[in-house]
Amino acid sequence: MKFMLAVDCEGVACVVGEPGTSLSHSANMEFARQEATRETNAALRALFECGAQQVAVWDNHGDGANLLFEQLDSRCEIVLGTGFARRFPQLDASYAGVLLLGYHAKAGSPCGVLAHTYCSAAYRSIRVNGLEVGEIALDAAVAGELGVPVICVVSDQQGCAEALHHMPWLEAVVTKEGFGRHCALSKHPAVVENEIEHAVQRAIRTLMEKKPFTFPTPLQMELQFTTWSRCLKAKIRRSGWRINSTKTLQKTLSSMLEWQC
Repeated sequence: MKFMLAVDCEGVACVVGEPGTSLSHSANMEFARQEATRETNAALRALFECGAQQVAVWDNHGDGANLLFEQLDSRCEIVLGTGFARRFPQLDASYAGVLLLGYHAKAGSPCGVLAHTYCSAAYRSIRVNGLEVGEIALDAAVAGELGVPVICVVSDQQGCAEALHHMPWLEAVVTKEGFGRHCALSKHPAVVENEIEHAVQRAIRTLMEKKPFTFPTPLQMELQFTTWSRCLKAKIRRSGWRINSTKTLQKTLSSMLEWQC
C-alpha cells in the first residue's frame, strides 16, 4: 500500500500565529515546524505499522521547506519545494489514500484559527460551481480525480467540520477549538499525536469505505481577490481567465488537475 501525507502548518496543535503577519513570519513558526514534524511522524508510525510499503510526505506550507526533515521517520519519501505543475505532485492511482495534516479552515470561517484559502493576502474566497470552498475540499478534489480518497484530516474544529461536510466517511482529528483568528483552546501536542495514530489505524481498517471526492464537471472556478491590483495581475499571469465581477476572475476547467492556486 502507498500513501501520501500532505502537511500544512496552521492546523497543528498549539499554533495560533500572531496578529499582523503570516504564520511563517511569526514567533510561533519554529514551534509549528516542530509540531508538524511530530504529528507527521505519528501518522507515519501508524501507516507503517498497518502495512504501508511506501509513504510520501508532501510539505506544502509556503515555500515547501518547513518540516524538520532529518527528524522524520527514515522510511518515508519527502516531496518539498515550490514550482510543481499541480497540487499533489507524484500522486497517481497507485496510491491507496491521502492524509491531510495541519490543514486549516477556508477564508472567512468564523473562529477558524489562521483561516485562509492558499494565500490570505491574495484570495478573499474561491468558489467551485458556485460553492465557496477551502484548501481541504480543493486538494481533496485533485486527489479524487486521480481516484485517491482522503482518509484522514487533522485540523482545528472548523477545519474538521469543513472536511466532514464534504467527506463524512473520513477520520478527523481536532487539534484545537478556535476563539478567533489568533486564539484557541488547544489539546496538548502529545494527546494530538496519540489521537492521530489511532485515527490513522481506524482509517486503514475501514479503507474500503473511503471514497474519492470530486466536484461535478465541467468546473466553474471563481477566484475573488482582496484587491483590484491583485485581480488584474492574476489575469495577466493566468491564461484564459476573465473578469466576472468585482475583483473576481472566472474560468471553466475540465478537470481539477488543471487547477493551480
